[in-house]
Amino acid sequence: MAHPTIDDQALVETLFEVFRNHGYEGATIAQLSDATGLKKSSLYHRFPAGKEDMAKAVVSYVSTQLQQHLIEPLLNDKETPAKRFDNMLQVLSAFYSGGKKNCLLNVLNLGDTKTELSQMLTEIYEACLTALSKLAKDSGLNAREAQARAANFLMLLEGTLVIQRLTNDSNTFSNSMVNAKKMFFMKG
Repeated sequence: MAHPTIDDQALVETLFEVFRNHGYEGATIAQLSDATGLKKSSLYHRFPAGKEDMAKAVVSYVSTQLQQHLIEPLLNDKETPAKRFDNMLQVLSAFYSGGKKNCLLNVLNLGDTKTELSQMLTEIYEACLTALSKLAKDSGLNAREAQARAANFLMLLEGTLVIQRLTNDSNTFSNSMVNAKKMFFMKG
């Protein structure tokens, strides 16, 4: 009988969805095994520290994806700030399925998150904050205001995801992101 196999990227993407839906504490080894089609022993073979190693692999994967598809394009001076912002909104809409999917920063910080994992999540947040702050500066804002706009956008994004999940209103995300753009580029 052949043993099921899964390539590394597909494995991490599957683990990502389990953690995204259940959080660190809520995701069980049984759920992770069922989702990946791998026996628990195979998961432990690939991830010796178990769930913690799996979560770290997921966060590392998401960090790489965000760097490539969100942060680097935000820093691209060849596009106008407004165009970069629009591109970011498209990426976020796809990443969160129009607001239907949870934010990994949120769900992996629920419960007893490990210190190293928490640090990795903080680094993702700070990289996004830095890129958004640069974007705001490129649009003509001073450093203090640019930092505030970047932080406000990230708070709005996280709050929007929570409210959409709470209300199950599929328009929450798109409406909020339209308003976010207006607020981000508002003068004064």
